[in-house]
Amino acid sequence: MISVTISAADTLGRLHDLPQDLAARLAATVARLAQTLYDRVEDNLSGAVLQRRSGRLAGAINQMVDGLTASVGFDPAAVPYGAAQEFGADLRAHLIAAKNARALSFVVAGKRVFAKHVMFPGAHLPERSFLRSALAALAPDIGAAIATAVAETVQ
Repeated sequence: MISVTISAADTLGRLHDLPQDLAARLAATVARLAQTLYDRVEDNLSGAVLQRRSGRLAGAINQMVDGLTASVGFDPAAVPYGAAQEFGADLRAHLIAAKNARALSFVVAGKRVFAKHVMFPGAHLPERSFLRSALAALAPDIGAAIATAVAETVQ
C-alpha cells in the first residue's frame, strides 16, 4: 500500500499558488512564442516565400497577445490580396479601362495603336503560404516550450 502525507504548510501554500504561477509563466511563454512566429512570418515575406515588393503586406502583419491567447495575422482591409497569396486563387478575367489612352499603347505591324480598354484573361495564382507555413515550422517548438513551462512551474 502507498500512502502520501503532506504535512508542511509551505507545501500547501505552494500548491495553492501553482495556478497563478503557471498562468504567469505560460503567459510569458505565449508572448515569446508569438514574437517568434511574427519574426518567422516577416522572414517569409522578405524572400523565404514571397519577395518584398511594396512592403504593404509586411506592413499589414499584426500580432496580438492577450494572456494565454496569441494571434499573428494581417489586416485584410489593408491588403485584400493577402488571402490570395496565402491560399492561392483563381482570378477571373477583368476589363481595365485606361484614364489616359496612352497608358495602353501597343505596336501592331510597326504602327503604334492606343487602346482604351484591355481584357485580361483569368489566371491561377499559386498558393504562397507565409502564415500557415511559419506556424507549421514552429509547431514542434511551440509544444516543447509549453511543456517546459509547465514542467518548470510544477517542479
